[in-house]
Amino acid sequence: MAHVLKVSATEFARRFTTFRERVQSAGVIEITAHDRTIGGFLSASELTRYHEMKKREREVIPAAEIDDATMALIMNSEYGKASE
Repeated sequence: MAHVLKVSATEFARRFTTFRERVQSAGVIEITAHDRTIGGFLSASELTRYHEMKKREREVIPAAEIDDATMALIMNSEYGKASE
């Protein structure tokens, strides 16, 4: 992984136009306050990747909405045994 650019919140606020250009090559800039990460500044390409990752997160389905065939498979499954 490449070296992450870290800047203080004060420096980021004072030199925003500089960091607006630098984030394009850095991808991500960590913003810190009192030696603690408080946020990040993402390039457009990293923001697109973030949105794509969020789309692929697990979807929660209420048990009441699971069809009978899938529920039967769940109920008849055995712990530690791979499905066929």
